Amino acid sequence: MEAVPRRSAGLAGEARSDMVVRMDTDALRRLHYTAAIGCGVFAALCVHIVLSVFGIGLSRVLLGEHAIAALAWWAIAASGFVTGWATAAYLIAAARERAMMTRLAQRVLIAVVFMLTTAGGIISRGGEVGPGSVAAGVTAFGLGLVCAYCGARFAYLNAEQI
Repeated sequence: MEAVPRRSAGLAGEARSDMVVRMDTDALRRLHYTAAIGCGVFAALCVHIVLSVFGIGLSRVLLGEHAIAALAWWAIAASGFVTGWATAAYLIAAARERAMMTRLAQRVLIAVVFMLTTAGGIISRGGEVGPGSVAAGVTAFGLGLVCAYCGARFAYLNAEQI
């Protein structure tokens, strides 16, 4: 007997469902990357705002205080990286569990981001706009973006260990 390839609706349906599952997984992974990077950027900006209010901002480099500006640089970078990594690791762990864990992870992340941005906004109302504050803010945003991406990428590269 000769093997004849099957051309039934079942095979096409299986291939189609496999493609849909793969597309859902890719979309979910991209959504997790975006959420992790967003949380990292928010954390970096909140740290920048808090440090600026207390006088330890990136704009201190314009006043010749390079050591203070370097401390602020490292604090902003670390907060972006750690928050991006932690968020991605949390979302990876939540995605491997059931739907209830995913919903819980989303609500916790939304609450944390809301609290951080609210605290940063409240603290920033008392601060004055100093020299180079716009450039420092843009620099903090860029630094937080890069470090949050690196943290999220690091979490996904080590996803099999989570």
